[in-house]
Amino acid sequence: MLTVFCSISEKEIKQATAWLIPSLEKQKNIEKINLYLINYSGTNSLNVAKKNHGIVSVEEISNKKKMGFGEAHNFAFKKILPKNHFLIINPDVYLNKNCISKMIETIQSDQTIGIVEARQMPFEHPKEYNKKTKETPWASGFGMLINSAFFKKVNGFDEKFWMYCEDVDLSWRAWINDYRIIYNPLATAYHFTGIYSRYRNDRYYLEQFWSARNFLYLAYKFFGNDGADRGIKIFESTNYPKNFKNAVMQSFQELKITTTDDFFNKNKKKILSLNTKIKITGFNLYHETRN
Repeated sequence: MLTVFCSISEKEIKQATAWLIPSLEKQKNIEKINLYLINYSGTNSLNVAKKNHGIVSVEEISNKKKMGFGEAHNFAFKKILPKNHFLIINPDVYLNKNCISKMIETIQSDQTIGIVEARQMPFEHPKEYNKKTKETPWASGFGMLINSAFFKKVNGFDEKFWMYCEDVDLSWRAWINDYRIIYNPLATAYHFTGIYSRYRNDRYYLEQFWSARNFLYLAYKFFGNDGADRGIKIFESTNYPKNFKNAVMQSFQELKITTTDDFFNKNKKKILSLNTKIKITGFNLYHETRN
């Protein structure tokens, strides 16, 4: 039996119904899937018409308030308490029939594995990974199988991110706590993300704002004030318009003021020893890129 969490709004139910749920029904070597749709908007109902789809049972859960990605999954984890591991998946994803069994096979092979990441298609994420060990610096939140003991140990996602980059943060904290991040190229899933289908070049999206703000937060959290200064220089060198940069900087400075936990200095020695895993290689880049 597998627990699956999907953070979703009423507008995204069509995606889950058309892609995610049918692909979960077809998973091989899985007896039962409990899919929990987390209503992150906190309002209305998701109106899931059908509760049972073959091996998949569907249940809506809500904290009755608006939640960011990390907060939504933290809420679901504390409510459901998945025993061994659980899958986080986006609603706009269609999983290959062997995807989940391959991920489970990997995570069960070694208790030091904190997260297993699926292979994202049709546009594969060009992150580096060790072809022998399959280790990768971080795992994408679009599709990750998470070790429950690890997730509990690190207190889940850092909710200050609200959305975007919280997967990088969780992965880096896995390395710090002696857990590994593994990429399984045999566990494939199609991600119908807006980056490739509906985004326009003449406007800016919430994804870009949060990604930029959280890039700065990551730089500060894991590399201190010097890291923040370097991150700001990298961000200022981008082609974003001045008003966008000002809004991002204001949000970051406000967050920095309220962040009292000196994470960097508490973990400095470990972070520096993991410089092949915990690193910033460019704006919103946390890895080397492979061909």
